[in-house]
Amino acid sequence: MTSNLITTKGLYNVRVMGGKNATKRIGKVRAFVYHPKERRCIGIMVKRPDLLWMFHRKDLFVSLDGFEFEDGRVVLSDDSKTRDKAACKAIDVRLDDCVIWGGMPVVTESGATLGTVGVVTFSLVTGKVESFLVDTGATANALLGTRSVPGDLVLGFRRGIGCALAGEYEGSDENPVLGAILVKDEAAEIAVEGGAAEKAGAATAVAMDKAHTAVDKVKPKVNEAAHAAGDAVNKGAYATGKQIGKATGMFSEFKEEYDKARGPKPEKNRATDEEALAVDDVEEDATEVVPDEVPKKKPAKKASQDSVSEGIGRAVGSQLKAAGGMFSAFKEEFDKARRDD
Repeated sequence: MTSNLITTKGLYNVRVMGGKNATKRIGKVRAFVYHPKERRCIGIMVKRPDLLWMFHRKDLFVSLDGFEFEDGRVVLSDDSKTRDKAACKAIDVRLDDCVIWGGMPVVTESGATLGTVGVVTFSLVTGKVESFLVDTGATANALLGTRSVPGDLVLGFRRGIGCALAGEYEGSDENPVLGAILVKDEAAEIAVEGGAAEKAGAATAVAMDKAHTAVDKVKPKVNEAAHAAGDAVNKGAYATGKQIGKATGMFSEFKEEYDKARGPKPEKNRATDEEALAVDDVEEDATEVVPDEVPKKKPAKKASQDSVSEGIGRAVGSQLKAAGGMFSAFKEEFDKARRDD
């Protein structure tokens, strides 16, 4: 883009100054005016303030060679031939036939509407349009982006298509005059760029690529850690097996010692009917009852039970002593296996 190219973005409502020292306030930039048949800008329309805030004054047309940009302001030259009718005569156009592109619908040759004319880039010297952005609304522009149409795809202004025109060509309510900027069908194939959705998609793609890269870097370390953990588990399991092998007969030996201490199980005495009758006869024939004899038998039975309990206790203690180091030995073997890893 050469230095003589300028865009309409940010130039609307810019203050217009004039006079000998450029101190007189003329008005503000209202619109950019384009040739009725050619794709070039021919000047600007300056909105002048009302006289005494009561009388409306017409907009002032200034051709491209009649102003300059200085310090963010538009400064008019002293040449009156660059304004209004004199400027139009020099350019050989009728001002009423000229077109304001801003906001005009953009229609392809096949009849598809792409949006409206947004920011236009043109040469400040020749006025030739280099490109313009298709505006589809603030929300759509921010989300989906905009389409930039090159100047060589612009066929110019056409009446009879697009939307109703305002101003001199507005017509009646029943028969409005339509107009649009006609472009070639190739303009519809231009990709939309710069929207938030595109940026989000690019960010997502970058994030996914970084995630895959991170996973690929971590995979070897994870595999090594898993292998080391597997070895530790295998060694720990082997140590556990050794301890279980040492304690294989512990519980069976305990049961054997317990049975020895308790002695043989007493068999149940099944008395016959005759023995039962004999016992009854003896009880009936007894004439003397010695009260001290019955209590004496019970302590004897208790003593017998105490001796059995002591024997069982000794057997349990013996087995517990034999297995006393089993759990400590298990821990020692497990720690050895883990250190070896």
